[in-house]
Amino acid sequence: MTDAFWAHSRADDLLGHVSVNAGGSVLGIAMYLSHPDWRGARTAAVTVCNRVFEHCPMLSPWTLD
Repeated sequence: MTDAFWAHSRADDLLGHVSVNAGGSVLGIAMYLSHPDWRGARTAAVTVCNRVFEHCPMLSPWTLD
């Protein structure tokens, strides 16, 4: 699943690391984004997640909480 995040990230997301763990009805996603502030990193993380959910049919039922 991490491959999907790498495939759909863009250079301006500044993604440095991603780890995905699926268990039951929970999908745990940890990302390291090298933005200068937490707001930029959070925005990029949400953007990457939404992009992956939109473009990967197997992940389309998932949403961010």
